[in-house]
Amino acid sequence: MAEETATGGKPTVYLVHGLLGTGYAHFSRQIRAWRDRYRVIPVDLPGHGRCPRDAEEDYFDGALRHLVALLDGFGRGRLVGASYLGGPLAFRCAATRPDLVSSLVLTGFAPDAGRDAFLSLIAGFDRLAAEQPALAAEYERLHTGRWKQTLAAVTGHCGRDFERTVLVRSEDLASLRVPAFILNGSLKSAEKAAAERADGLGGRVRGRVVEGAGHLVCHDRPEEFNEAVEAFWQTSERDSA
Repeated sequence: MAEETATGGKPTVYLVHGLLGTGYAHFSRQIRAWRDRYRVIPVDLPGHGRCPRDAEEDYFDGALRHLVALLDGFGRGRLVGASYLGGPLAFRCAATRPDLVSSLVLTGFAPDAGRDAFLSLIAGFDRLAAEQPALAAEYERLHTGRWKQTLAAVTGHCGRDFERTVLVRSEDLASLRVPAFILNGSLKSAEKAAAERADGLGGRVRGRVVEGAGHLVCHDRPEEFNEAVEAFWQTSERDSA
């Protein structure tokens, strides 16, 4: 299916942030670089930023409904998901509604992540906020005081139902009906390995490592991130033509 474009002929790009981020906070450099050539839609997930929806007890289900509703409203487009909140949600959206997603980019993300490692990662948000008052103040500013409720909802839901909410298996990626790209930095060993293995997963999955970048390549190496994503989009369009 050919990608639909917005009024004016610009392809639509959805940017889905990681935990306790926002669309603008995590993708500010991409928004500035792409806004003239693409219709860029930074998504704020429930309980985050400017999203009017608070976090639900079954967080990932409510957030997926929110994301699908946005794509239903604005139209089919390219989906970019960051880290272990935006990544799994973007994947589930592409897996359940491939009619709305023309391609998927996952960054700061590794498939087959373990439950204990993920829960330890989430626990770090609360610990760092307790140790760093400036960070806690930033969470308060970004999320209008909702961040603790949101963090608790995410933690509780993935603790109860990790495999359905957060876990993305390699074979799940390989079976996607849309092209997928894992774009990770070299400074996180598990994420680097995931990007290096991506080309061998089968299906329409590809990967790339950006040297010198950490967890959020879009922040650490924005120019390399933008170039790699746009090259993937061009290749995906050519292969789908």
